[in-house]
Amino acid sequence: MLDQMIAEKEESFVQGFRESKKPLNLMETNPGIMKDNIQEFLDDKKVAIVGASPNKDNWGRSLMVELGKKDYQVFPVNPKCTEVEGVACIPTVRELPKDVFSVILAVPSSLSDEIIDQCIGTPIKRVWMIRGVGKGAYTESAHEKCKENNIHVVYGFCPLMFLGDGMHKFHFWLRKTIGKLPAEYQLADH
Repeated sequence: MLDQMIAEKEESFVQGFRESKKPLNLMETNPGIMKDNIQEFLDDKKVAIVGASPNKDNWGRSLMVELGKKDYQVFPVNPKCTEVEGVACIPTVRELPKDVFSVILAVPSSLSDEIIDQCIGTPIKRVWMIRGVGKGAYTESAHEKCKENNIHVVYGFCPLMFLGDGMHKFHFWLRKTIGKLPAEYQLADH
């Protein structure tokens, strides 16, 4: 049963690559940029997760729990919730503490531009538009807004690929194997 579940997840994950019409990362334009942006993000131990909710199936909540286990201070951002995992929700990015510089978008791509608009003019320096299976949070217009406002962007990945174990480590290996990681990670042993 577990083997079948893993096989289905793997096929779904690979199918997401096949259906993608956009590049999954910046390797095509500058191999070092994405790795630098990833490292900056991972080094910052305070991070907001937009879209986290108390729902046990919510990806933002799962990410929040896993990052908390790795000593990150995580701030859930969701105007529809009061708390996630015992942490008070913040209604908008604009209301984050001024010492939070990194935001993960765990939302449908239809919300990404609006959230980036909230980031502009705040202390936010980094945005990670996560992607698991499917399109994820990435949009070209949100990416352009970030570039125009000197906000560093990571997209096409999940942070746990670089911090995690188990299935997340497998996803790192899979993307490394098929060449969907920044060039510097192609030689890395994870």
